[in-house]
Amino acid sequence: MSSTPQLPNKTERQNALESYNILDTLSEREFDDLTELSSVICGTPIALVSLVDRNRQWFKSRKGLDASETHRDHSFCAHAIENPLEMMEIEDAKKDVRFINNPLVTGQPHITFYAGVPLVNEDGFAIGSLCVIDSVTRKLTETQRSALKILATQVMDKMELRRKISLLEKAKKLNAALLERSVLGESRSNMLIQQAPIAIILFKGENFNIEAVNPPMLKLLGQKADILNQPLLSVIPELEGQGAYALLHKVFQTGETIHGNEQMVNLIHDGTETSGYYNFTYCPLIENGQITGVIDMAIDVTEQVKARITVEEVSNDLRASYIKLEQSEQKQSSAIEQAKLGTYTIDGFSGKMNASERLKEIFGYRNDEEMTYESVIGQVSADYRAQVLQAAQNVIKEGLVFDMEYTIIKRNDGMLRWVKSTGKHYKTEADSYGHFSGTILDITEEKEDDIRKDDFIGMVSHEMKTPLTSLKGFVQLLQLKAKKTDDSLIKSILDKADKQITKMTRMINGFLNVSRLESGKIHIEKEHFNIKDLIKEIEDDTIFNADGHTIIFDPVETAWVNADKDKIGQVINNFISNALKYSPMGTEVRVSCISDKRGSVVSVRDAGMGIEESDIAHLFERYYRVEKHNTKSIAGFGIGLYLCAEIMKRHNGKIWVESEIKNGSVFHFSLPAVAA
Repeated sequence: MSSTPQLPNKTERQNALESYNILDTLSEREFDDLTELSSVICGTPIALVSLVDRNRQWFKSRKGLDASETHRDHSFCAHAIENPLEMMEIEDAKKDVRFINNPLVTGQPHITFYAGVPLVNEDGFAIGSLCVIDSVTRKLTETQRSALKILATQVMDKMELRRKISLLEKAKKLNAALLERSVLGESRSNMLIQQAPIAIILFKGENFNIEAVNPPMLKLLGQKADILNQPLLSVIPELEGQGAYALLHKVFQTGETIHGNEQMVNLIHDGTETSGYYNFTYCPLIENGQITGVIDMAIDVTEQVKARITVEEVSNDLRASYIKLEQSEQKQSSAIEQAKLGTYTIDGFSGKMNASERLKEIFGYRNDEEMTYESVIGQVSADYRAQVLQAAQNVIKEGLVFDMEYTIIKRNDGMLRWVKSTGKHYKTEADSYGHFSGTILDITEEKEDDIRKDDFIGMVSHEMKTPLTSLKGFVQLLQLKAKKTDDSLIKSILDKADKQITKMTRMINGFLNVSRLESGKIHIEKEHFNIKDLIKEIEDDTIFNADGHTIIFDPVETAWVNADKDKIGQVINNFISNALKYSPMGTEVRVSCISDKRGSVVSVRDAGMGIEESDIAHLFERYYRVEKHNTKSIAGFGIGLYLCAEIMKRHNGKIWVESEIKNGSVFHFSLPAVAA
């Protein structure tokens, strides 16, 4: 640890500090309120008003620290005041050569983070600092820095006010001497006024002629010495009608001494009217038992009042924000509790994990047991662990949202549980490490229900497929017989029956595919093929089954992909089928494919009813259907687009939709390119 810096003008700085008569005084609420506010705004456990004395730093106010002073050699603030114009901020004192061996860093209070704003008086001397301290690394935001600077100004203003009040007390003693002017004589009175350290002016008569005035008062009024022997209102006419002028009359008439505190007075300086705040004392001048004039002693407290008003506004805004935040947190906490969500936060710098009671319950921990990120990853089933780690890395590196379902092994009973985990990495310019936070929900029962349902659907679908195949065969035989007998009625009925059997077969195949998908039995057989050829095949099959729509296939360029040709064809056919179902008869459906070096994007555009924004987010979920009054008559179980999304996922492709109400939708999917 290097020694504290040697400051220039150290004697003058020490004299400035001692002029406030504040060292070793008792605590005062007005200073304690400011350290409390500093601690809350900056989020630190410790906040201090520290005054740097000859051989020590003494704390006029302290929040979160028992010691009232420390040796100057250990003082952070002694370094902070080296540059009175800048705030000193240290994110990690253990990495700073000035403080690495400092006893306040290696021992209690284990200072790691420090931020201090110098307390600079009117003469430019830094007598101490307002500082905030923490035992962990952190970095203040710009808002926190600005607020800390405002609070430091308020601390200094309170100290200045304290000093000026002390000067006012001395002025009262001077006033007593002035009241004895008949004994001391005119020249003696003028000498006392001129030498007074605060602003003084002496008025005589009912018109308040200015008989004596000292330089501090001339500066306060913005006037020159030629105002002597003139009536007050002829020199400063703007005083008429103001409270301060009315009080002069009251003192002259009653002989009562009046003390004003933060009295607002409007004065014209250099042609501009300004408002100022003043503490003053009006004393009657009594000669031979008669009131002959008034002595006015004043202190300008404008800066202190304005600073206090600013702090009060900041405090009120902060208080209102905390009330709103508290209400929001209460609502959020209630919602989380009702949803049985476990919550977690992981510090980006230290890696320390904070887990809620519910999260510990999900993973099999007691509430008093520590839960770490490493232990949580260790509980993720081996089948999913690599995926979870990779997804977490992608969240941090690419700013993605973490959203996964996986299995874990509970710590206390070894049971396998399904969980749905979501999370995000939050960071700012002020905190580059940030934190990772999110929620985890136990979905074991839902998963088991889904498995049972899928097993049932798979079994029923499989059992239905055999008789349906036989039924289709019988219908086709009857169609041949009707054709031979030229029975048009029977032929029409059998054609309709055949179409319904085909629809039923597609639906059952869809359910079987979902069942296979969920059980991991759906197979992707990739091959190298030209997507232009696939779209041509679909065009040939579709163009005559438009059901009253106009289907247009835009020209497609040669583009090679490595994919399961049948599954990709299934996706395109599903897009086209939906476009025909959800758009009015006679409208146009357009199929296109655009390719470049990155890959191919296939799109199907319709002129249908469009999709609400709230539905788009769920459109590719299993069994999800858009339930609107104009879609109730359209058959479907919400499995087609889900299967499409799962097929694209297994091809490392993307699937999405763009839609506008009453103007139709465009469904897209993309596949990565491969060499020809």
